[in-house]
Order: sequence, then structure tokens, then C-alpha cells
Amino acid sequence: MRKEWYVLQVYSGMENKVKETLEERIKNLGYEKYFGKIIIPEVDELNYSNKRVQKIYIEKEAQIFVKKGKDVKKGDILAREPEIYAKTSGKIVDIKNFRKILVETEGKKYSKTFLIPESAGLLAGLKAGKKVRSETPFSKNLEYKSDVDGEIVAVEKVKRVVVENESKENSIYLLPRETFIHEKFKIGSKVQIGDKLCEPKEYKAKFSGSIDIRETPFHKEIKIIKTKKKNLFPGYVFVEMMYIKETEELVSNLPYVSTILNIGGKPVKLNKNEVRFVLRVMGEEAYQKRQVKEVRTDFELGEHVKIINGPFEYFTGKIKDFDLEKQEVQVVVTMFGRETTVTLSLGEIEKIID
Repeated sequence: MRKEWYVLQVYSGMENKVKETLEERIKNLGYEKYFGKIIIPEVDELNYSNKRVQKIYIEKEAQIFVKKGKDVKKGDILAREPEIYAKTSGKIVDIKNFRKILVETEGKKYSKTFLIPESAGLLAGLKAGKKVRSETPFSKNLEYKSDVDGEIVAVEKVKRVVVENESKENSIYLLPRETFIHEKFKIGSKVQIGDKLCEPKEYKAKFSGSIDIRETPFHKEIKIIKTKKKNLFPGYVFVEMMYIKETEELVSNLPYVSTILNIGGKPVKLNKNEVRFVLRVMGEEAYQKRQVKEVRTDFELGEHVKIINGPFEYFTGKIKDFDLEKQEVQVVVTMFGRETTVTLSLGEIEKIID
């Protein structure tokens, strides 16, 4: 007898407790051979209530390793700014530590960079997200101030390196302090054209979340918005098992379980499309999105369509609503014996031709 998939209807909010209790009792009774996977389908959704957002501002030539709308994990590389090379030959006549403060004006129309010498003493509290007004001081000696209204989007530690050539002309480089090759370059060091002054600078995710990318005429902004888990089907726990007397009694008598999903008293086995969806949305089964060459827009409300891409592939449903500007459509499909509305792209559905 092979294992099939069934659905337990449980008290909403107690799904994890039911899963933990079932796993414990299976182990205690030695029923492992009767059971397979136990799943509570969850997806990540943007957690706008969480104020924890990571933003990085990078130069336009930086290499980006993430894509808008995709998820990242803590420690993933987001971007890499290239190494910086000397453009002229000469001698280093000055090296000083500075703070580079990037302020984005209200309305995000443009940004301005301020350089504050470490010797001037940076005021406490100057960090990304802080609002500033014209005349807001940046240094303790009040010598350095903002001359625009806006928001600080980045505060970076940099080395200001001055290279003087034979004609007594200066070339000034602002180099990331952590990647500046300080072992090689000091005041008085000779520099040749093409010498590498600093290593590439990498930016990594400080926490897991979803990526948003915005490009301005001056730089690129990568933002990580923290996500949270959302239960796709509150009140449901999906169990792979052999449906025999022992397993029926076990799952039916679990605390917080109302019943096994059934029709007319007969337990409902999930069909292969429903099982495929559950496994795909949980990451248990890999799938590859197809490239759609042509996206149709001649759909009508109430029209029956076939889903051809993503976790819901092979399902059919009825169009409830669509947004041509966003290229999105809402389709009502029948899953586990009830109607569920899912949001898809227009490229994920096709007309059903009789």
C-alpha cells in the first residue's frame, strides 16, 4: 500500500502544534513506515510593519548579483564595486580619513555628497535614514553643514588620497577605507599609471528579505525589505500517509484536529496537481519558469483559462479580475475542495481552446 496525501482540518493558529504532536507520536509508536512528509504551506511576504530595512547606494558601474523581487539570505553578496586604479603617475602627498555622507533630496530628485574630515569630529546620530535640513551640522566644530533638505542615505568611511605629478598637479581619489591597500601606499609612495589603489568592495545582506532595486541618474539603490512567513491555508495541515485504521485513529484523535478533509464522510486524497503545488510552493520540488514569447491581453472576466507556469501549473480556473498595466490577473481555482483566488502574471495563463 502506497502513501497518499491527505488534509487535516485543524483549529486556526494551531497548525504547528498539530504538526509537532503528530511527528512526536509517529516516532513514539514506531509508525515511521506509514507516514511521509508533514507540511504546512507557507510563503514569504513583505513585512512592511517591520522597520528593519537595509539600503545600499552603489556607483552605476558596480556589479549587481541580485534581481528585483527576488529573495536573499543573510550573508548573500548583493553587489561589488570595482577596484580603483591610478589614472596618473606621481607621488602621494597626502592621505587623510574622511566620512562621505550621501544626502538624497526630498522627492528623490537628486543627491549630494559631503566630505567631512575625521579630525573635525562627526556628530553622533548621523546615519542612514536621518532627515536633515539646510544648515544641519555634520561636525562637532560646526564647520561642516548640509546645504540641502533631504535624507541621509549612506555614511561611509573613505581615504582621501592626493597624488601629485611632475607638473605639481594633483589627482584626488576617494577610496573605501576597508579596501584601500595601505600596506603598499603611504605618504611619499610613488604611484604609476594603472597601479591598483584599492580592492573591490563587496556589499552583503545583513538579513534575509526581498530585493528592491532603484536606479537614479547618479547611483543605484538596493534595498532589502524583511519578509515574514504567511500561512497559505490557515487551518490546514498536509500529511503524506498510508490510510489504514491505525493512521486514521492517530490523526483523528490528535488535539486541535477537527477532521480529515472529506466528502460525504470519505477522506479526500489530493490529486497530482495539488500535491505538485504544495511541494513546489514549499521548495520541496524544483520547477523552471518558461519563457513566454508572446503575452496575450485579450482575456475577459469570467473566462476559463489554463495555468501554464509556476507552482499552479496544470490548474485551470476562472478569471476574477485583471490589471493590464501591471500585467497581472486574478484567477479562481479549486484546490482541496474549495475555491482559492491566486494572482498570476498574464504570461502564466493561456486560453482554453475548445
